[in-house]
Formats: sequence, structure tokens, C-alpha cells
Amino acid sequence: MKTNKVTYNDLNLVRLIACISVLFYHLNILKGGYLAVCTFFILSAYLSCLSAFKKKKFSLKEYYLNLLKKIYLPLIIVVFLTIAILSFIPNALWFNLKAEVNSILFGFNNFWQIGVNLDYFARHISSPFMHLWYISILLQFDLIFPFIFMFLRKIGNKLHKIFPCIILLLATIVSFLYFYKVSKQNNITILYYNTFTRMFPLFLGMLLGFIHNYFDKFYYKNKLINRSLFYIYNIIMITLFVFIDSNINYMCLAMLIISLITCKLIDYGTIYTKRINNLKSKLVSYLCSISYEIYLVQYPVIYFFQLTKLNFMYKIILTIIITLLLSCILHFSNVFNKKKGFKELRYIFSFLILLISLFGFYKYITSKNYTKEIKELENKLSKNEELVIQKQNEYIEKKKEEENAWSETLTELKNGEEDLKNIVTNLSIVGIGDSVMLGATPDLYKTFPNGYFDAKISRTAWAVKDIINDLQAKNLLKDVIVFNLGANGDCSKSCKEEIIKLCGDRDIFWITTTNNVDANQNIIALSKKYSNLHIIDWYNVSRGHEEYFVSDKIHLTGYGSKAYTNAVYDSIYNVYLEKFNIHKQSILDEHEKKELSKITFIGNDILLNAYEFLAKDFNDAKFIMNKEMDYNFIKDSIEKSIEDKTMTHRIVFAFDNNINLSKDELNDLINLYKDYEIYLVSINDLIETYDLDINKIDFYEEVKNNDYLMVDKVHLNEFGNKALSKLLKEKLNS
Repeated sequence: MKTNKVTYNDLNLVRLIACISVLFYHLNILKGGYLAVCTFFILSAYLSCLSAFKKKKFSLKEYYLNLLKKIYLPLIIVVFLTIAILSFIPNALWFNLKAEVNSILFGFNNFWQIGVNLDYFARHISSPFMHLWYISILLQFDLIFPFIFMFLRKIGNKLHKIFPCIILLLATIVSFLYFYKVSKQNNITILYYNTFTRMFPLFLGMLLGFIHNYFDKFYYKNKLINRSLFYIYNIIMITLFVFIDSNINYMCLAMLIISLITCKLIDYGTIYTKRINNLKSKLVSYLCSISYEIYLVQYPVIYFFQLTKLNFMYKIILTIIITLLLSCILHFSNVFNKKKGFKELRYIFSFLILLISLFGFYKYITSKNYTKEIKELENKLSKNEELVIQKQNEYIEKKKEEENAWSETLTELKNGEEDLKNIVTNLSIVGIGDSVMLGATPDLYKTFPNGYFDAKISRTAWAVKDIINDLQAKNLLKDVIVFNLGANGDCSKSCKEEIIKLCGDRDIFWITTTNNVDANQNIIALSKKYSNLHIIDWYNVSRGHEEYFVSDKIHLTGYGSKAYTNAVYDSIYNVYLEKFNIHKQSILDEHEKKELSKITFIGNDILLNAYEFLAKDFNDAKFIMNKEMDYNFIKDSIEKSIEDKTMTHRIVFAFDNNINLSKDELNDLINLYKDYEIYLVSINDLIETYDLDINKIDFYEEVKNNDYLMVDKVHLNEFGNKALSKLLKEKLNS
């Protein structure tokens, strides 16, 4: 990122490609643009060596003043300008301002980002200064560079020029091996931000600087070959920037390859130093001269546009234009740059920038440090993540237990239906009747071995009350009572009602007669009043079957006795079967109702933060929560839940402002799972703008009208968490 008086046009091209690649990576255009940082590290160390070797006597004072003017001063100006501008934007909720800016000003931002777990590779921006970890490492290196350089140069002068190169080679190898070892821990934040893991490209740049100053450069005499190799290496580098994403499994190899390619590009890029004055060369040279400003400015601009609702392509175009414009202004306004012309205008711009920066400094000084509150939130979210994982495992186990229990219930229901005939056969039936029942008694006892039958010739219903009272006294009146009365005359309605009342809530079966139609109609009419009174329609069952009766068409033959007994059995069986089916259906309905009422909550921090209340109010719910939730995570989670049969019928989506989910993606999820009952919790105005055909639970109004947000204006406080859980309980249970 540092410049040198010698004009290397080819090296300027390498710097420009790396600069564009980093910008495009930050804009989510190039997935491998992060690798260009290795190129900048090598170039910085290399150019520092080149500059130092040109001085007969290395001056620490001059070096650190130059570092202050070229690196540190633009850095703090951009930092305070950003603070000043963002202070006028209401939705620029930057709650780490104090702690983060402290880490930038004192040069340890990379370690601070490790501490707060800011993920440079996450596809959203939590801070306008997430990129300044690189400057912190560069500053840390620049602070110790003079001492390393002077020590190695002294060794080269006193002993032999090869020794500094050997030392730097060994340092490069050791630092890369350490980088590789840390990569095995699978913590990409530590791997990428840690100063000690990123030292190998800096040592490699120094090594190349010492080699180029101590020894002749190796290159081909044929200029065409040199130029061809230079462009081939550029093409390879660009290809890596385009295709190599931040997968930690091959990051080490990719960074090593980029570092070695950068060294070869420096080899070929420093062969020719002739100044070319054509427009293309001037443009490349100028863009390289403002490359540091471009790097400083780009992330704050991207952060600003992240807060807007512009189309993605518009954001890209405007970000590039404004980044270039601001970089030009900052570079032009730097009074330490030795430029001719426009002196007064440059001082005016410098004065305006100074005023705005001073206001930013004031906002920084007066801002409150929320580190403690945010740390508590992070600890809570981490703890809740563990609880959610535990809850998910418990949910799966509980689901298995419920499935096993339900399987047993279904087996019992199936067995119950199969055993119903045996159950009916073994009922303790009491039969009270006249001579018709008396003729069928032998078959009745065969069919109902636990039955008790009291039948008598010429009996009427008038005599039944005493019989029932006597049976009750003897404890012989059981679950089912069968009456066969009426052939010898009917009793009054009140008489029959008194009989029914004496029977209590037992099931009563009344057999119709073949000779007394009026008695049949009376008992059928009465059955509509009493739910436990069932009719055995012997009158219609026996019609047309002369073989069932003797000559009086009333009393039974042997065939008639069997048919009569079967009619009694079938009627009792059908009533019990109907009761069983009603019971079975109620169990099935209750199970279905329970299954349909179950809920799966899918969301990011908003649900994770409120988990304590949600787990209490929805103890049977399934929770799918992740701080870095996006479309693919949600889709994969739902599909996995469907596959392992733990997905519920009702799905509740709840996201805060940090969600990386577009309207089209959300609509796609809704259409994918349209057979489910889907709810969307409206927590901000962004979701309010989504015109979706979906059940919405409006929490946005409550958030606007109550003090429910933490200092970051994103996460809910305890009152908000409780209110959200209460609202969900009310809406989902209604």
C-alpha cells in the first residue's frame, strides 16, 4: 500500500488489480478477493525494504514521521469523518463505536475483532471498520520493521549478504507453518486476524526486498518472454481472486500460492522502470496513488449503503463512484503530499475535512462505551445457543417417545377392535322378557355365558319394576340390560320411563315384537329421548322368515332362537362398535389437533435472545435458531426436519435487522412450504414492506411505542423479550 519514488508501471498494475479485487470482495462480487490482502502485505514489506535500502543512514525519526503522515493520519481522518457522518443517520446503529475506535487508534483492531468475534467473511457488515484489521497488522509490522531491517542489514554488512536472506526465509517458513497449524483449529477469525498467523507474507516481502538489493534479479533477456510471464501470472492471480472462496480447508494453500505469484509479479514488475506518459499509464498510476484512501473509504461507504433500501446493482454502482470520489478528495486534501497547483482549494478542502473530523472526534469522546452490555448480550446468546441445541436434542428424543407411544396406542386401538367380539360375548348381560325370550334362553346363554336371563310366560312391562329392584338388591344388575316385552300388551309411557330411570346410565336394548306394532312405535319414539336406549328391531329382522316361528308367528323355532340371539348380539356389538369408533376417532382427532398445534420457531437473534421466555411459554415447540441465518440455512433446516419427521405443521418466522434474507427468498420459502401454516413476526419496517400473503404477527407497532430495544436498537431488552413471547402466545393460541 506504500508508494516509492521509483516508477514501476507494471507493479502499479499489480497494485491496481489487488485494490479492485479487495473492493469487489467487500461488495460481494469476487469471492476470492480477500486473497489480495496477501499481495498488499508483500508489496508493503517489499517497498519498505526498497525505500530503506536507498538511504545511506536509516533515520527512525524520519521513518516514523513518514508513517504518521502517510498511514496513520489518513486513517484517523477517515475514522472521525465516518463517525461524524454516521452520527446524522438514525438507523446507523453502531454500538461498539467507543471500544472499536479505541482499538483502531491504538493499533490492535485485529485482536479486538477476534475478541468480539467479528466475522470478516460473513456476508453482512456489522461495522464500518471491519476492514481495518489489515491496517492494524500493517501498523504493528511497521512499528517493528526498522529494528528488524537494521538488524538484518547489519548482519548482511558484517557477515555475508546471504545470512539475512536465510533468516528471513526461515522466518517465512516458520510463520507459514504456524499459520497452517492454526488453520487446523477451524477458527477462521483467529486464523485471518491474528498478527502472528499473517506474518509470513510480510517476511516474504522483506525477503524479496533483500534479495533484489543484494543479488541480481533473475529474468529472461527476451522482453517478450518477460512480458508474457508477467501477464500470465496476473491472469492466474485474477483467476484465484474469482474462484477461491474463504473455505478454511484450502485457504492456506490459496494464500501460499497467491504470495508466491505476487513475488513473481514483483520480479517481473520491477524489471522496467521507464516512465510511460500515455493516458492508460497515468490513470493506473493515479489510481495506485489513491489505493490506500480507496481501501480506507470503501467499507464505510458500503456500510452506509447497507442501511438503504436501494436496488443491489444501484448500491454497487454508487458505492464504487462515491468511494473513488471520496478517495480523490482525501488524497487531494492531504497537505503533506507535495503537489503543485490548486493550493488554495486544497487548503479549503483540508480545513473542511478537519472541521468534520473534529466533530467526529467530539462524538467519539462523548459516546458511551457499551462494551459491558454487549458482552453480556453475547454471553446470553451463546448460552442460549447451547440451550437451544440441548432443547433440539430433547425435542428429537421426545418426538421418538411420542411416536412410540402413539404406535402403541394405534396397536391398542387395532387390538381393541379385533377383541370387541370377545368383549361383547363376555359382557354381564341381564335379560328380562316374556315367553319369546324364554324360548331363546339356551342360545342366549351359549352366546353370552356371563349373562343372566329372567324370562317368564305372559309377562308384561308392568311387572318389570319389581324385577329390576330385586336384581339391584342382589347386585345382579350389570352393564347391559335387554328387554323383550310387549307381546302380551304394552305399558304406559310413564311406566317405561320409570323402567329406564331404574336402569340408570346402563345401556338398554329393547326388542320389538312381531305382533304389537303400537308397542314397537312407542318404544322407538321413546328411544329418541334417551341416548342409552337402543332398539333391537326383531320385527323387521324376522319379517319374511316363517321358519323362525311356530304357527302363532310369535314364538320361536330352533332357527328362530338362533336368529333372535344373533339379532341381540349384533345390536349390542354394533352399539359397542360405534362407541369404540367414537372413542377411537376422539383419540385420532386429539392426536391430530395436538400435532397441528405444534410450532417450529425459526429465527436469528430475536428468538435466541427471547429464548428464556419462549421455552417457558412454548415448552413443546421446536426451535431452529442461528445468529448468521440465511436462506440456505433455513431451507436446509426445514428439509432436514421434514426428513427426520420432526417438522411441525405450524412455522413461525421471526427475524431482526441482521437477517440476510431478501423478500424473494422469503417468498420462495413460503411457496416451498405452503402446505404448512406459516406465520411471520413483523419486528421492523423492512418486513412491513413485504407484501406477502401470509399470517403476520405485528410486533413492530409495540416496538415503536415502547422502550423494548437495547442500546444497539436491534436486540430486544428483557421487557421486549417478555412482550414478544406474550404476544406470540396470545396470537398462536387464539
